[in-house]
Order: sequence, then C-alpha cells, then structure tokens
Amino acid sequence: METILTNLEEMESRFAITDVLHRYARGLDRMDKAMTLSCWHAGGTDDHAPMYAGSAAGFIEWLWPVHASLEMTHHNISNILIDVDGDRAGSECYWHVTLRKNVDGVWWDSISQGRYVDRFERIDGVWAIRHRQSLHDWNRTEKLALRRGDQGLPVIVVPNNPEVSPPPNRRDLGDYSYQVLKRRFGAAKQQA
Repeated sequence: METILTNLEEMESRFAITDVLHRYARGLDRMDKAMTLSCWHAGGTDDHAPMYAGSAAGFIEWLWPVHASLEMTHHNISNILIDVDGDRAGSECYWHVTLRKNVDGVWWDSISQGRYVDRFERIDGVWAIRHRQSLHDWNRTEKLALRRGDQGLPVIVVPNNPEVSPPPNRRDLGDYSYQVLKRRFGAAKQQA
C-alpha cells in the first residue's frame, strides 16, 4: 500500500509541475502577467542570460514590454523530464518559441529553441519554480512574404461557413479561452 501511495503522490507532483510549465507558456502568449508570475514562488529567480538574470518578478517586468511590442508570441513546451524528491524536484523541458514583429513595415518571425532546467519546490502544497535556467540551443529570423489576411495569399481550405465569425483570438484576458477556463485560470494569483 505504501508503494501505491508513494507512486500516486509522485504522479500528482509530476502533473502539478507539468501544469506549471504549460501555464508559463500560456501566460506569456495571452499576456496574462498574473498567470505567468504564479509559476514561481515568491523570491524565485530566473536566468535567461544574457537577456536577463535576477528575480522572477524582475524578469517578467523586463519581458512584458518586449512581448507587448510583438504582434504574436507562440510558446511550446515539450520533452518534459521531472525528478521528484519529496518537496523538491528538478525538471528539464524543451521550449520552442516564435515571436512576430513588424520592423519598419516589414514582418519578421524570430524562431528559437532551447531548454528550461528548473528547480521546483512544494510549499504549502503548491508546486512552483524556485529557480529557472534557460539554455538557448538555436534561433533564426525570417522575413515573412505573406501573412494570413494578406492580398495574394492562396486559399488552401475553402470555409464552409464564411458568414460565421470565429471567437476572439487575442493576446489578453479577452481571449475566448478565458470564457471556458475561468475557474482555474481566469483569476490567476500572483505569487512572485
């Protein structure tokens, strides 16, 4: 019975840590500062050197205007490994991010990949990052020839209901997802 309980506790911890990693990506892409900050414990740190190294709260304050200047960000998290040891854990996950920006009338995509190596702690039953080390593997920047909605873009799939408008796809709390996920994510609590 003890082995089963230990396995269940570890599974719950792994799930909670994975949830933090995914919330971080979602918080950035929806420009939800409270959700993003909730991924760290108060006093947590972040090292994205040479871009930023210091407190997690300071990192978010530095990053927010950078992301606000972009038309779109898309963060993906994958290949998650987690090593749980009581109320502490280590994790490694791969990140893939696309950032889109208009520079002097020309649209650019910056595409990067790397890994987050995080030290987690469970405090009062809540898993959050104590320290994040970002490891950058590669990147490239591409000039966009066409974007969705541009004139001359070929239609690949013809809409069945062109008269129906899609729900809002926004980079803020007005995004459609907040109507569905409002219980857990509609009022993210700032912890850092």
